[in-house]
Amino acid sequence: MYDSIALFTGALLDALIGPNLFVPGEPFLIAAGFQLHQGVWTGVIAVLLGGLTGDQLSYWIGRRFGRKAQTRLMNWQPKTRRPIARCRLLLQRKGNSVLLFARLLGPVAWIVPFIAGVNNIEWRRFSLFASIGLLLGVGQFVLWGYLLSYGIDAFPWMSDMTLFVTEHKQSIVTLLLIVIFFVMAKKFQWKDIRHWIITEFTHRK
Repeated sequence: MYDSIALFTGALLDALIGPNLFVPGEPFLIAAGFQLHQGVWTGVIAVLLGGLTGDQLSYWIGRRFGRKAQTRLMNWQPKTRRPIARCRLLLQRKGNSVLLFARLLGPVAWIVPFIAGVNNIEWRRFSLFASIGLLLGVGQFVLWGYLLSYGIDAFPWMSDMTLFVTEHKQSIVTLLLIVIFFVMAKKFQWKDIRHWIITEFTHRK
């Protein structure tokens, strides 16, 4: 019981605006994965409920106190200015996608529910996409905890994959760079790329 309370509290603080700037939630989520491997599923329920509660509280804090709370947060923790600006821009452009994948967006994840409340995003819409995103975000770390508890040696294909990546990492990096180049070329047009290369070469000379 006490384990579940600790996991719930950790996941709650990880999702709650303010404390989540200092409390990392990953250890609690991974611990829930360890418990799941041992047949204890209450840990997973605890972290899901904790994350859901934290997201909802953050949303309503933003909704209730709005811009004033946002200004105080930025004055209290200046490092949040950039993630907040980025989050607001992303919510304007791709609101549903950001709500859905917020927990996979790094530092932006800390303030998405809060900014969603500040921007008066409809509660039902927020709750729907944020809940699905919660399952994705929590699920990935629970899975890692489960696999770590099981032991990576029990998955030979993972060892083979690790060995393959280690032996061919230079080729993989080169391939990724080529793909990135072609994507950029398609997006900005070959003519613009060629003009940029010529300009850069001329300036360096």
